[in-house]
Amino acid sequence: MVDDAVLEQHVHAATSDAAPDEVTPPVSPGGSWTAARVGWLRDFHHGRRAGLDAPAGEATWAIVVDETVVGSVRLKHTDEPDLLETGIWLTRRVLGRGLGPAVMVAVLQQATVLGAARVRADTTAGNAAAPSVLRRLGFTLTVGKDGHDVQATVSLLPRAPREHQWTNLERDTVLSAGNRLQS
Repeated sequence: MVDDAVLEQHVHAATSDAAPDEVTPPVSPGGSWTAARVGWLRDFHHGRRAGLDAPAGEATWAIVVDETVVGSVRLKHTDEPDLLETGIWLTRRVLGRGLGPAVMVAVLQQATVLGAARVRADTTAGNAAAPSVLRRLGFTLTVGKDGHDVQATVSLLPRAPREHQWTNLERDTVLSAGNRLQS
């Protein structure tokens, strides 16, 4: 559960070091942090405290580095019983440090523990880092007809080892109790 203290750190990280469109849907016009966006962010994480088996069918974790919240990751049930959806955002100050792949490895491990056979991540072609990370972790990418939307899917079923397979990556990132992902 992302408790109130972690949630406030999460909101601070988002509003001080991330673009609103990287963190929330466009709940208010413009590209700035508004009361509506901050309210949506708080409500979103509060509504997911009960985890995947609750009515929202989604769980979120704060990403914590050196005891500071630097982003968020989620897993969500989909209409397909063996498929979970994931999403991630990180603060600007940690971009390019290898944290994205480490977080995704932890999420894939968590999805495996939860019994998922596949994980899907939706991103855009304009987010150059995300497709690159997903491809390195073994996701298959499909670009939408619009050339903008990218859907990435990976199978969690046992596979023959290969270079860059997510299970072969060694990182000390774990999903810990309290829904804080620590690296």
